[in-house]
Amino acid sequence: MLASLLLPALLAVMLPTQAEPKTLRIGTGDWAPYVDQGRSDGGALARLISAVFAESGYRVEYFFHPWDRNVLMLQQGQLHAIMPYSCSPSRLNYGVCSDPLVRGEVVLFHRRDKAFDWQHVEDLLRYRIGTTLGYSYGPAFDEALQAGSLQVELSGKEETSFRLLELGRIDLHPQDRAVGYAMLRRLFPDGGSHITHHPRFLNKEPLRLLFRKDDPAAAELLHQFNAGLRRFAGRGDLQSLQQALNSGNADDWLPSAPSQAARE
Repeated sequence: MLASLLLPALLAVMLPTQAEPKTLRIGTGDWAPYVDQGRSDGGALARLISAVFAESGYRVEYFFHPWDRNVLMLQQGQLHAIMPYSCSPSRLNYGVCSDPLVRGEVVLFHRRDKAFDWQHVEDLLRYRIGTTLGYSYGPAFDEALQAGSLQVELSGKEETSFRLLELGRIDLHPQDRAVGYAMLRRLFPDGGSHITHHPRFLNKEPLRLLFRKDDPAAAELLHQFNAGLRRFAGRGDLQSLQQALNSGNADDWLPSAPSQAARE
């Protein structure tokens, strides 16, 4: 009788146990098609990041906040990382950037019934521009913004600027091209057909995962993430994701599975 009671306990000690994956907390914002709070998987970039970390034994939980709150929570150590962010000079004061995930293309949206052209940021001084708190639009624009040269209407939500643009209360809204058109389709019954973008890029820059600066644990996570991301790039995932974003098919994109040789 004693032997029969001891056997299960002995087997439990002898058999290997599979460790539960460590959970990482990543802050983001509702920024479809890159990140989508309405999807259970978090959207295309969340699927990519989750898959990369999963190969290193981590699971990821995403927390949706305003962009400036994400930064504060990262600085306070409440989040392991935040995404997707451009690696602007001001962010290097508190963060360390991952290798590029995909390329973001910031353009200026305007109403179709109002003629608009520009060459340099100085050409924008006479326009009313809707911007979003915590957002970077590229070095030249950010510098003019910090200098107080631009007429800006600052808001906490990106959709606010599109609504103001639709009403004619602002003239321009800088926004990532893919995000802008996804937002217009969601906000307006006609898909925002009365709003378009100028073909000149305000900024063209990779989007990245941002980890906390001067934190050894964060540095190790960054090292593991970059190594995993290179594997996915080698399998063609980053190229296929960029193509899906450019064509409007990001919702259908899925990361590839590692080969049998890579798993062994």
